This record gives sequence, structure tokens and C-alpha cells, in this order.
Amino acid sequence: MNLILILLTLVVLTTSGVYVLVQDRHATPNRLFTFFALSMIILTGAAAVRLTSRNLQEIWFVSGMLAPLLAASSWLLIWLILALFIPHRYAQPSVRWSLAAPYIIMTTLLTLDWYGSFGVVWRDVIHSDTGTVVFSRGPIAFPTLMLYIFGGMIVPLTFLTTIAIRYPRMRAPALWLTGGAAISYVAGFLFGSLSLPVLNYVSLLPLHLAFGLVTLRYQVFRPSSVALRTAVEHLPDGIVVLDTQRRVRFANRAAQRLVSLTDAGDMPFEDALARAGFNEQTSPDESDRDLRRFHRDGEVATTLVVSEAAIEGERGSASVLILRDMTTVEQQKAALAASRAALEERTAALECSLKEIQERDALITRLTLPLIPLSDGVLAMPLIGAFDGARCEALIALLLKRIEERSARMVLLDLTGITGFDESLAAALRQAADSARLMGAHIALCGIRPDIAESIVHERMHLNSVRLFATMQEGVAALLGHNR
Repeated sequence: MNLILILLTLVVLTTSGVYVLVQDRHATPNRLFTFFALSMIILTGAAAVRLTSRNLQEIWFVSGMLAPLLAASSWLLIWLILALFIPHRYAQPSVRWSLAAPYIIMTTLLTLDWYGSFGVVWRDVIHSDTGTVVFSRGPIAFPTLMLYIFGGMIVPLTFLTTIAIRYPRMRAPALWLTGGAAISYVAGFLFGSLSLPVLNYVSLLPLHLAFGLVTLRYQVFRPSSVALRTAVEHLPDGIVVLDTQRRVRFANRAAQRLVSLTDAGDMPFEDALARAGFNEQTSPDESDRDLRRFHRDGEVATTLVVSEAAIEGERGSASVLILRDMTTVEQQKAALAASRAALEERTAALECSLKEIQERDALITRLTLPLIPLSDGVLAMPLIGAFDGARCEALIALLLKRIEERSARMVLLDLTGITGFDESLAAALRQAADSARLMGAHIALCGIRPDIAESIVHERMHLNSVRLFATMQEGVAALLGHNR
């Protein structure tokens, strides 16, 4: 069981270290994690040798490695937390080495104390009758243990808790690492108190598992250059890297598809474009936005828009170009312009048709509401067909306009040709009579059929001020005689 736990710890540490190192072997956090995992692998391996060996010399040698390795792993853990969550502080050498100094001093003193046989902190191992291996404490063993508890446990937990509080974006991974570290430290203390050395050495497994979780779930370590290159290769836009002489040094798949650069050799990028049949057509507006446009005619026309970013280096200025295929966009823009022109023509045609309809409606209104001058000051208007709200409004407007134009005093409205008499027409006649009276004219009605008379009574229309005639002939004769 002891060997199984140790083996599990070694597998987890090795897998985590290799995975993070493969992500990016040049990144500082990845390297620090690898060193941290390596220190814990050596610590676990030394613990395995100490527990399984029967050679006193081997036991003595590996026992001296345990305490310094714990101090060194705590030092690397502090640096790793800084590099992952507070990189601007890790970049300051004074801060970085100030935090590392106590751990370096402790590692050095513990190593010298053991292998120099001073016995100030720990003394040689003692084999008891039961076969167990124990340390003999020196005079400053307890203060050293307190320093390790403070520097190796409290300080990392304080760092992680502070990060989780002050940096919301990093809160989730910091909390996972805080929980893993807390469980590991509590487990190590309990197993040490219960004299379970094997479990004590594997108690840091929760912390390693927490690192594995935040690595897989939150991607706290930088991806590898292989992964970045793969991502660049699958971008829809072309990516081209030029050297200081503007020669092509890298082109992804999209760039190779747009412009064949495999045979470009040492020619500049612009010459490679010209060889591929592209001509520059950059507009002043695009030039102001640091863009360049290239176009190639042919069976399949191609338009490229190139944006450039300079990279300053010791040997000069290199460049990274982004090539975007605007052919589809240009085609869509042309189709949109054609659709807009067709829409404008259609709109103009509709407006012309609407104007014709309005003129026709006006003509129909004039024809269906004819005003016949009988004499000076006397007009006759036959009403024909059905009258809805619009025709009633047109009737009132036309009637009042003609009264004003001809200074009419009497208007005879013939109801013989209407097809129905409803509330809207009754209201229109009442409004016409009142309005005409205000203008000094009077309204007379003729041609009232029985159904119309019944509707007038039903609508309770008051016709006290309106003269009524049976037929239009009677009304015309009466009005003309009255006018004379």
C-alpha cells in the first residue's frame, strides 16, 4: 500500500510536469512548475528509499535530503504563484529574491547541518527495536519546524487567498489551489502526528491534483509553440511574416491559398504579389487607415486587403502581415449596390403610381361629386353611390370650397343616386349644413326616398333649417324662383 501511494504521487507529478513543459518550454511559469514538480519527485523518491532500504548509509544520505527539499519546494511554490498570478511582481528581481532568500538560507542551513553532522536541527537516524526509523531532534528543531510551518504553509496560503480576493479574474484557479494546499498541509500535519510517514510524504498529492485541474480547466500555463502554430495555420485570414528585407519567412495555409508564396524565394513580398498577378489599388482612405488593397483580374477576380504590424528588433524592423480575402465582400457590396439601385427605381415607380392613383381618385371624386351652377348664388350637387368616411370628408371640403369660390347662397343636394344612408352620411350632411350656414349659405335636400326618410328619422337628424323638396326639378324651380 505504501509503495502504491508513492507510485501514484510520482505518476501524477511526472505527468503534470511533462504536460506543462510541453505546453511551452520557454515560458517562465511552465519552467517553474517543472522545477517544482521535479523537487517533489526527488522528495517522494527519497522518502521511498528511506522507507524501503535496509542500508544505513543510504537511509542516512536520503534522510538529509528531505528537509532541504521541503524548503526548496516551498521556495519554488512561492515563485510559481508570483509568476502565474502576479507576473509584474515576479519580474522585479528585488521582490523575487527577497521572498526567496529565507527559503534559500533554510535549505543551505539544513543541508550543512545534516551532512556536516552538526546536529543543531536534526541528528542521525536511530533504528529502534521495532524497526521503525525516526529522527533525533536537535536544539533548534522546534523553531525550525515553526519557520517551515510559517514559510512553507502560511505564506503560500496567504498569497493565494490574497490573489483570490484582489483579482476577480483569477479567483477560480486561486481558490482551487488554496483548497488543495490547505488539504495537503492539514493532511501532512495529521499524518505526521499519527506517525504515518508514508502518508505524510504523499500528503501533498491534493496540491498537485489542484495544479492539474487549473492547468486543464483554466489554462493558466501558456500553450506550446506547436499549438500556436497549429492555430495560426487554421486561421481563415492569411498570416505572413517578413524579415527586415521584406522577404517571406512564414506563410500559413490561407496565405498560400490566396497568394502562392512557396516559390517566392528571396524576392520581396510585393514582388511576389506582382508575380501572382496582383496590382495595388489602395485608396487614400485605406492608406490613412494603414491598409493596402491588391486586385487580380481573371476568370475568378481576387481582392486582398493587407494590414501590417511592425516588429522592432536588434537587426531592424520585421513585419507581420494579415491578408484578408475581400472578394466575397466586394461581390456582396456590388450586389447590394445593384439591389439598392433596383429598390430606388422601384420606389420611384411606386411613387409615380401613387401620384397617378391620387390624381385619379381626385378626378373620380370630382366626377362623383359634380357641382352644377344653376344661377348666380345657386348650386346643385347630385350625390351618387355609397358614402364612406373618406367620401363624406371630400363632400364637405368640396362643398365649402365651391360656396366660397362662387359666393353661393343656396346649395341643392340631390339624394336620389345614393345607395345607402347611414350615420356617417347623416353626420356629414348635418356638418355641411352647419358650416354652410356659418358662411352665409343654406342647404336644401331633394330626392328623399322612403328608406332615406326612415334612416333620417332613425338617426334623429334635425332638418329644421334645411329646405326639403320631393324632386330635383321641384327644388331647382323653387330655388331659381326664390333667387329671382
